[in-house]
Amino acid sequence: MPEKIDPIIFTIEPTSVIPLYHQIKQNLRELIENEVLPIGQLLPSERELGEYYGVNRLTVRQAMTELVSEGMLRRQRGVGTFVADPKLTQMMGRVMGFSERVREVGRKPSSRMISLEVVPASTMVARSLNQEPNALLYKLVRLRCADDEPVMLETAFLPQVRFPDLKRVNFSEESLYQVLAQKFNCRIVEADETLEPVIMTGYEVEILEAEPGTPGLLVETVAYDQNGMAVEFGKSVVRGDKSRFYFRIKTQI
Repeated sequence: MPEKIDPIIFTIEPTSVIPLYHQIKQNLRELIENEVLPIGQLLPSERELGEYYGVNRLTVRQAMTELVSEGMLRRQRGVGTFVADPKLTQMMGRVMGFSERVREVGRKPSSRMISLEVVPASTMVARSLNQEPNALLYKLVRLRCADDEPVMLETAFLPQVRFPDLKRVNFSEESLYQVLAQKFNCRIVEADETLEPVIMTGYEVEILEAEPGTPGLLVETVAYDQNGMAVEFGKSVVRGDKSRFYFRIKTQI
């Protein structure tokens, strides 16, 4: 049996000019950040919280829905709403594959290969990889997970002429960067990355097991080997409610 929550922790100021739903959201956020409500804690029902706060269920629902979208809460159909695991922090500033980034923050990476096919390069991808238009590329699509939870839908393009026989590799079990290093003496040492907020498509929401309306982040990557040659163009959609990116910036002296 989960430990009963003392209703006294759920407090707002009814006479404040701040909207009630926003006060509830901030109160719940503070309780989670201060670990008064620990990870995995089942919250009271919307009806119960409405009684504790002295508001109607719709006001509570609005606050909780926003916290679900931001990744602080998670809903389990037929059970209730729980305090979610903390977001996956991806450290930027040095080149790392997804698996290495996930392991670095103490979580377990896994992948599911959705497809691997040979396609002609689009003009933009060909330009990014210094290939001729319509050059043949591998298109590798994978679902990337942390602790078995989907966080990223990743698409990678690589020149077929540079990496023959990639279709024989099971990328549900193998790391792309390790395969490139071990089989082709190609070490990824540098990358250009751009980040852009996006509205996820219905397919992306479904395959990433996200709530409709969940924010997404589009990450485009051009990766370079030890000789400075562009070898991978990547396009990934990341769940904004499950990930954040950390940058450390220094002023030039």
